[in-house]
Amino acid sequence: MNRWDTLNVGSSEMPIYVALPNNGDSYPAIVLTFHRTGLDEFTKESADRLAEAGFLTVAPDFYHRHKAMDAEEAVKLRNDEEVIADISATVRHLNVLDNVKTDNLTIMGHCMGGRTALLGACVFPDSFKLCLPFYGGGVFVAWGDGPSVFERFNNLKCPVIGFFGNDDENPSPKDVDKFDQRLTELSIEHKFFRYDGANHAFQNTMNPSRYKKEQSEDAWQKVIALLSERFL
Repeated sequence: MNRWDTLNVGSSEMPIYVALPNNGDSYPAIVLTFHRTGLDEFTKESADRLAEAGFLTVAPDFYHRHKAMDAEEAVKLRNDEEVIADISATVRHLNVLDNVKTDNLTIMGHCMGGRTALLGACVFPDSFKLCLPFYGGGVFVAWGDGPSVFERFNNLKCPVIGFFGNDDENPSPKDVDKFDQRLTELSIEHKFFRYDGANHAFQNTMNPSRYKKEQSEDAWQKVIALLSERFL
C-alpha cells in the first residue's frame, strides 16, 4: 500500500512518497533518498520493496523547488542546505505519524542519494540509527557553501553499511578506500560490500546498461536481512 503526503518546506510544497507495510500497527521507518533522475519508478519500486519487508518507507522529492524543470535541469541546482531542510522536515513528519517507531530510523539512498543519505546521517546523528549508502558519488564536494559530506564524517554516530561497484568511477574503489580509512579513524561501525562486474547504478532496474541482477539481488538480500536483524 502506498500514498502521497505533502509537506511545506519554506515556501514550497514537497511531495513524499509513502510506502506502507500491509500488516502490523507500528513499523521501523526508512528515509529513502533518490538518485539524480529524481523520484522515479526505481525509487518508488525500492520503497515498495522495503515496505513489503516490514519497513514504512518515505521518499521525499528534493526537486520540489524546481517543479517546472526536468530532473537533468533540477539536479544542477542541488544544494546541501536545502536538502538538509528537506530531510529535517521529513524526520519531523515521521515523528508525528502514529504508526512509526521513531527510535528506529534508517536513511538509505542510491547514487547521489547515497551521498544524501550520508549527509543526513552526519547532520542528524541523533535521528538515524543506520545509514545505507549505495554507490554515493560526489562525497568529497559540497553542494553550495559549507563542508563536503566527507568533511562531515566526524559528526557520524550510526553504523554505515555501504554497497559499491568495483567498476565504478564515482565513487571509485580508491574513494571507497578513503571512506573506509576515515570511518576507521573515527571508530564508526561500518562495513562495505564491493561487487566485481558492477558499475555505478548496478541496482537501477530502469537502466538496463548498468543493472546487474545478481549483484543487485545479493545487495537487496543483505539489506533486508540487516534491517530485519536490527529493527524487527
